[in-house]
Amino acid sequence: MVAITSNLDSLGNTFYVQQCPMANNNKGAVWLSTENEIRNPYYGDAMLKCGSVLEVL
Repeated sequence: MVAITSNLDSLGNTFYVQQCPMANNNKGAVWLSTENEIRNPYYGDAMLKCGSVLEVL
């Protein structure tokens, strides 16, 4: 989804590519968000703010 979204200029929205380095047994995971603030979908309440913004699309 990140690759597809990065190639679509006509969406008219801002998307944030976010990453948690500890997800998937420390292999990391990437997701798209419409918000700049981190809301980690992998750890829920336990680590809700774990992650960082990699790119703004």
